Amino acid sequence: MRVRSALLLCITAALLLGGCETPPKHYPSDTAAKYVGKSLQDLEMHWSAPWDLRRAGEGQAATWRFDQYNLAGCTVTVHTDAEGIIRKVAWTPGCGPKGTGSGAPMGYDSP
Repeated sequence: MRVRSALLLCITAALLLGGCETPPKHYPSDTAAKYVGKSLQDLEMHWSAPWDLRRAGEGQAATWRFDQYNLAGCTVTVHTDAEGIIRKVAWTPGCGPKGTGSGAPMGYDSP
């Protein structure tokens, strides 16, 4: 009985530590960039309602926060045109693969 408890404890600890170190399959920056040229509503259907939604010029800016996994402090902001089509994506360091941010927000503009 004691061996089973110790084994179970070791397996649980390994799973917890492994989960913290494993990056997500798709970084938030990658996911948001795939929605450039699509409607804001499409991204909302994928991620749910944004943490912040505000007017920005003639369109809107919507921001999502990601604090799970190893993404603490990660935010992604999309900017739309007047018709609600996403034209620009910006994110903070840590929202994408290593090397995609070191201080200033990174981003992607539609062509």
